[in-house]
Amino acid sequence: MPLVEISLTEGALTEEQKVKIANEMCELLMKEIPNLPKEAISVIFYDNPAENWIVGGITVKELIERGKK
Repeated sequence: MPLVEISLTEGALTEEQKVKIANEMCELLMKEIPNLPKEAISVIFYDNPAENWIVGGITVKELIERGKK
């Protein structure tokens, strides 16, 4: 059944925020897919270190640090 994978940088969301987002994703999928039980939906959050995530050749860690200046 559906598997939703969400990648983000470590610490971007609290545990409570992740649960809220997962529940909202389930609600959306159940609305769009008839007879889909909530128990059949998996949501996985991947928390990645900002220095391991690179956008346009620059780490997200560096992008965050640039934004703070």
